[in-house]
Amino acid sequence: MTSVYNLLREACGISQAEAAEHVHGTRLDTVKSWSSDRRPAPSWAINELQTLSRGIHAAGAKLAEQLLQTPRGNVFVIGLPRDDEEARAFRFPSSAAHHQAIAIAISLLPDDAEIKLTQHVSGSTDTPVLEYQPLRPTATDRKLLMSTAFNPGYVAPAGSNIRKFERLEDLGWIKGYETHDGGTEFHLLPAGEEARAIKPGDLFRLSDESGTERFLKIVGPTKHDRRMFSEKDRFEVLDMWNPTAPTFELGGFQLRPHWTPE
Repeated sequence: MTSVYNLLREACGISQAEAAEHVHGTRLDTVKSWSSDRRPAPSWAINELQTLSRGIHAAGAKLAEQLLQTPRGNVFVIGLPRDDEEARAFRFPSSAAHHQAIAIAISLLPDDAEIKLTQHVSGSTDTPVLEYQPLRPTATDRKLLMSTAFNPGYVAPAGSNIRKFERLEDLGWIKGYETHDGGTEFHLLPAGEEARAIKPGDLFRLSDESGTERFLKIVGPTKHDRRMFSEKDRFEVLDMWNPTAPTFELGGFQLRPHWTPE
């Protein structure tokens, strides 16, 4: 049986080896396990293929737009990459991915178009270029950011967890620095502080002292004893499963690990 990961990988026109080396920077056997669904692919790997797929489609659409603006009548000449190395010069992970963008461009040309494929020659033939596609933050990204204790202002993850934080770095929320012992410290940036801020309407699921799960909604910040907390770190909370009960206060440090998108 295939997997969501494998469908996306094949749609991007990349082999398992190309995905491992040029997209994820991980081991080939790891990508093989994701492709066969022996192990579920992590959300960051799925997100990277989603971003690549969107980029391939955007590159094809942009090429079609360029071709239609070129005064050559109904004849369209498109340059093909010589090999994978040349495709990577245009930021594609493989020549097959480059071909995918070309096929998308062709699909957007007029039905009666005369299309000529030739080896790309710089300055004389048009070919798609894979442009940077900004990452889209996901609920998983914010959950990791919210639940991480940045004390004092940084965190030093280990092992496979580092890749999750590298994605947060790609989003511009944190910045990684190499430590003297070869590890990595990730420091919270202003954009990360903003994304991590608790806002009115945010939802949290956590258990009280009796073990009963509670579904809480932020009403807003509240005043408190400044000797214990900063003003932004204490909030008025409503119990969504008992909305007629009075609101109460909780600190941000108590809430953040339990953030939920719904």
